[in-house]
Amino acid sequence: MLPSLHLFFPENDIALAHNIERYTPPIAAVKLRRAGATLPLWYGTSGDMVVLQGVNSRWLETIKSKFDIGVDIFNHQPEGMAAAPWGWSKSSRQVYFDLGFDKSQLPDDNMLDTIRALSHRRTAAEVARRLSAYLDFEVAPPAQELADQQQVKEFVDSQPNGVVVKMPWSSSGRGVFYTDTKQIDSQLSMFVGMIKRQKSVMGEPKMKKKIDFAMLFTMSGGICRFDGYSLFNTANLGSYTGNILAPQKWIEDTIANALPIGQLDAVKRSLPLIIQEEARGYTGPLGVDMMVVENDAYSLAPVVEINFRMTMGHVCRIVYDCHIVDGRRGTFRVLNNTPETPSGIVAVDTLNGRIDHGTIDLAQPGSDFSFRIDIE
Repeated sequence: MLPSLHLFFPENDIALAHNIERYTPPIAAVKLRRAGATLPLWYGTSGDMVVLQGVNSRWLETIKSKFDIGVDIFNHQPEGMAAAPWGWSKSSRQVYFDLGFDKSQLPDDNMLDTIRALSHRRTAAEVARRLSAYLDFEVAPPAQELADQQQVKEFVDSQPNGVVVKMPWSSSGRGVFYTDTKQIDSQLSMFVGMIKRQKSVMGEPKMKKKIDFAMLFTMSGGICRFDGYSLFNTANLGSYTGNILAPQKWIEDTIANALPIGQLDAVKRSLPLIIQEEARGYTGPLGVDMMVVENDAYSLAPVVEINFRMTMGHVCRIVYDCHIVDGRRGTFRVLNNTPETPSGIVAVDTLNGRIDHGTIDLAQPGSDFSFRIDIE
């Protein structure tokens, strides 16, 4: 297997919507990419490399030595390397072209079109519909695709507890809006604009959430393999704020104990089979976001989103397995930096090269964002 050249590219979901080679992201996304460029140092495997422009050499030497990190900075020799971006789009592919990769090393337009189509939120709705047929218990209804203002209005009128409207391609809570019968008239022009840009919107009933979590998978050779769970936190309408760091068994038990017996296992058995059929043309990591909810008819929303890319859940699972003492618990948070919360903190106790207690930032000093781990 070829070593990977990792690229942190958090704006990829938005780049998919624009579908052009040289998409210019918002400045906040640029700052997040620069800050998170060091993340693959922590989740890559020995021999891999990472695209990183400008690095604090003292910080890099410290973490590589302290945590036995075998990932290096890209040496501008792409021969014999496999491209491994956060997610694939025409924009992320262009980065690799600019780094000297040959087109034979990268996905062609047909493959990128396939990935873009899979990343449309209608894929999650279709997988949710198919999954419900496999299960002998009721789950939350799938999202509905709405193609004009009349469909939006009728859907909102049919949902007494309100509706969440989502753009087909958007990320981390962006492009996600709440509406109800009292607000829809004032918001309708906004939704019409969204439909004009992306051809439709997705609508789903507003649910009372208890737990946000995800099942993590990897697609390879047409087989969807379960990798683990992610237990995470969100703000507002799904904007990601961080993960719980804990052993997989503890995370699984926490989720399962909030559901009727057997529901989590049933979804875990059935979901990979459906994804294999729906996503035959995809290779790489993916995450399926889910929710435990309060509802008289059901307790689980099993396919809220499907991210056909690397996710923070994958990062946290790998970082826990590779760099944290088994059995410890803590948090992973993405924070805007301030003078009171500077980036690049390395204040941890270690045991056999693993984090045992304390605080560490996976970003280097001087970054605009921190990817902060706190272990109890």
